[in-house]
Amino acid sequence: MKKLIEKVLVIFLVLLLFPAVLPAVSLTEVETRLMNDISQYIDIKPEGQALRFFEHAIKSDSAPLKGLAAIILDKHYQRRFHGLFLRNFTLNPAVEPFERDKKVLVKLENTNRLLAAYEGSLKGLRDERVRQLFLFYHFRHKNVWLLGTGGEELSLASFYRITVFNRILGESIDSIGLAAQADMPAD
Repeated sequence: MKKLIEKVLVIFLVLLLFPAVLPAVSLTEVETRLMNDISQYIDIKPEGQALRFFEHAIKSDSAPLKGLAAIILDKHYQRRFHGLFLRNFTLNPAVEPFERDKKVLVKLENTNRLLAAYEGSLKGLRDERVRQLFLFYHFRHKNVWLLGTGGEELSLASFYRITVFNRILGESIDSIGLAAQADMPAD
């Protein structure tokens, strides 16, 4: 019994000291299934009945689900869905309001331990690109930054956003320019 209490206290202290480990963005079973269903259209243009999945995803309250639908539609239909895409991938709450926690710094050497905490949330997502998209939304909400050995800071949301752009839209696009465009307030 004493060991159990000690373990619970250790877990509580870890969660207290590392609030970035607590899940911020989560997916229901239905949302996970829908993300897996529409992820097959990352490389294939959705048409006909498949567009109904996207319509449902865009109306969802789930940021990762909406974001996945938006990036796929933008990839295949460009201009028609570009505004939706930019709003869903902004890091500027003035462009599209989203909840953001207080900034948390994590040392670079603790990155693997930090990411290990999300394995359960990511397990249901079959496509690695979709897992990275989920991490973008999670870290956007949690406001987690890596702290390098020289004191430099890197937003994990920024890192995963660029990664998602490159992996889904292709490495030939200007990911940094696209990110800047997403963060720019509309006129």
